[in-house]
Amino acid sequence: MRKQSLFWISTSLLLVLIMGMAGTFQWRVTAQDGATATPTPTTSTPEATPKYDEPAYVEGGEAEWTLTDPTFTSHYPDGFQFEAFAKSSAGEVVSASIYYSHTPTFPEDARIRGEVDATTGKVTVVVDGREADDIPPWVAINYRWRLLDSAGTIYWSDWLVGNEYSDSTHQWERQESEDLVIFVQVGFPKDAVDLAFEAMADARSLYIEAFGRLLSYKPRMMLFADEATFEEWRSPDYALRGIDFIGQASGYWGAFIQLIYGDDIEDFAYGTVVHEIGHLYQYDLYESRAPSWWTEGNSTYLEMHQQYDYEGRVRDTIQFSPLESLFAGDGPDIFGNGPDGRSRWGYDVGYTFNKWLVDNYGWEAHRQLIALLAAPENLPAYQINDYFKQSLEQVLGLSTAEIESQWREWLGISGVVPTLPPTPTIEFRFPPTVTPFGQ
Repeated sequence: MRKQSLFWISTSLLLVLIMGMAGTFQWRVTAQDGATATPTPTTSTPEATPKYDEPAYVEGGEAEWTLTDPTFTSHYPDGFQFEAFAKSSAGEVVSASIYYSHTPTFPEDARIRGEVDATTGKVTVVVDGREADDIPPWVAINYRWRLLDSAGTIYWSDWLVGNEYSDSTHQWERQESEDLVIFVQVGFPKDAVDLAFEAMADARSLYIEAFGRLLSYKPRMMLFADEATFEEWRSPDYALRGIDFIGQASGYWGAFIQLIYGDDIEDFAYGTVVHEIGHLYQYDLYESRAPSWWTEGNSTYLEMHQQYDYEGRVRDTIQFSPLESLFAGDGPDIFGNGPDGRSRWGYDVGYTFNKWLVDNYGWEAHRQLIALLAAPENLPAYQINDYFKQSLEQVLGLSTAEIESQWREWLGISGVVPTLPPTPTIEFRFPPTVTPFGQ
């Protein structure tokens, strides 16, 4: 997520918590986490998506299955439903479920059970109520059927892609480029949309250099022109309720959403948009399995427009305040204020580490680190920090103590690493998480 400094007027995409804030700020939104892929391959899709290419098959026995007239219907904001007619040569259809997802890379699909009309063979699955809560409009809904007959054979349909949780209750415009799909509610500034497309085109080579490839899907961005529309897709008990929340990016959706706020469109496009799409890369490649100071600092380093001098802020601050250990505990806090009383401390410290890494070891080292972070199929949350440190050591051929010492000397202070751990912080994980904004 991208947080905005209390002391700078600029655009930013972040989740924000207003806690006695002073001053003026603009364009706030979340960065991570974290929705939707456009499944149809385009020139921006680096390769086919095997998940959605998987053909229909039968398991648990032999039977000839037919599935006809599959339909998807959006009832936004109240949910959506799936219908089809199914028949098995081995017996009556007795159970029907839908598995759906928004992107080809999210590891788990949502499963919803439905109903079977034994007389007609019609199968229906309805997603509503709590199951439909917290799904914003215009995410992709890609799905497959799982059907069971009385003989015990199971039919998995092929994937039906290209459906959208469309909103017909408000006026929207759809715009698309090689890099991005944007859904714009009428009333959102057109020049901000145009500049967002330009920024994504300009950032394409940067993403390839940083990550080695483009996203495995085309990301989406939903831009809301009024707060009432922005609020209606969230349930009262949504995890972010009670927070001054005007945006969120999610690897689960493969997209990010933004409520209109402020007028600094250059920072919105070249700062916020580029930063948030960077988070989608992190999830797409390695499920954001890294300390939060790294993921936020990494996306901040990708920004093509800075809110202020991030590196200068850190260098100035550590002249009068000790710099705590980077690798102790969860590392620099991305939630609270820094020693200078300003927010974004973990972001800016993480930015300097990313800059040090690329300046001294090049993008090749960055790509090697990403490849190692992506390697484990399953990595428990409690192992993430240790695995990140081990991966850094393997790429650079140095111990974490040596790595931190070199980084500290690059910042212009003693290379001696403090032995006391920093104050424990709340652990940030992708998908969607809230970042409090300034105190």
